[in-house]
Amino acid sequence: MTAQARGHLPLSLTPLIGVTALNYVAQVPYYIHNDYSAAHPLPSLRAVALLGATLAWFVTGLTAYMRKWAWGFPVLVAYLSVEALFYGATMLSGTFIFQIENHSDLLKVVFVIGYVSGAVAAYYAYRLIRLRLQSRSAARHSLVG
Repeated sequence: MTAQARGHLPLSLTPLIGVTALNYVAQVPYYIHNDYSAAHPLPSLRAVALLGATLAWFVTGLTAYMRKWAWGFPVLVAYLSVEALFYGATMLSGTFIFQIENHSDLLKVVFVIGYVSGAVAAYYAYRLIRLRLQSRSAARHSLVG
């Protein structure tokens, strides 16, 4: 009996959840180190809204996917694709070179966490799409055969 047949997801999402959570948590020391000052004690409303919206997007897609709701897969894969493309574009543009050359070890760690998160997002987007295509192919074959 397969993992899916037993009601389990065929791919462990624990690494995805851990790395994504770490990336969001890393934004706090990033903000404190980079932007915090007595004159600017709180992050901008735009920054908080964007961070909150992307986190809500991830959590919503993940939850719906884990509950096997039909719209969970496209929402989660869309989030993962956008995250992977964001970090991929930063890599391709060469921006990451300047980020990694930053004098602050804290910022270097935060940047590396971000790039790892982007790579993990790309991996999971690929694997989830592949699993979906395989399961559709298997379902088609079982109907035919």
